[in-house]
Amino acid sequence: PMATTKFDICSQALIKCGADTITSFTDGTHESNVCSVMYENIKKSLLYYTFWNFAIKKVQLNRLTETPTDKKFLFVFSLPADIIRIRSTFDANGQADFTYKKEGQKIFTNNKTLFLEYVQDVNETNMPSFFVEALVSKVAVEINEAITASGSLQQRLAQDFQQKLRASRIADGQENPPTSIMPAGRLIEAHILGSSSDRFRHEQN
Repeated sequence: PMATTKFDICSQALIKCGADTITSFTDGTHESNVCSVMYENIKKSLLYYTFWNFAIKKVQLNRLTETPTDKKFLFVFSLPADIIRIRSTFDANGQADFTYKKEGQKIFTNNKTLFLEYVQDVNETNMPSFFVEALVSKVAVEINEAITASGSLQQRLAQDFQQKLRASRIADGQENPPTSIMPAGRLIEAHILGSSSDRFRHEQN
């Protein structure tokens, strides 16, 4: 079964490092101490790494009564507590607007109504399995030095993470698989135009 708790994720990472598993962050072992200190930051850095489709959320923000400390802006809105990274903001008409300023848990803008698209902090139980695999590998890379101090293992773990990260981004729909897949539209177009395969191959390059 896939990992569903932070302890499962850390334990799978520890196994990759050849170390003992943990059941909590407070069991007094070296492994547990290392994971308790590092896990949350590792998880958040992986969520921040790219605009994960599974973690994107859209909300209308609450406008605050205060005025912005930056006088270039008219309005202040509070940001959601679970925000990891802003993707974009939108006005009442759905137009993307990148003229904003983030300050702590607030955002300054000249829009009276503001919608936010952002990467949210995702609870372990809601993580898709492809992300869990990448996170396990990322945790292993980050904790290995403190757990084993093995340089050769570090290299293998880093390679493993890069592979898992790529597979994870493909599964999340961010990039196409490495094999070149022809879009259906182009195939149909080529068929209708009756173009020779040579000419079509030339177009693809």
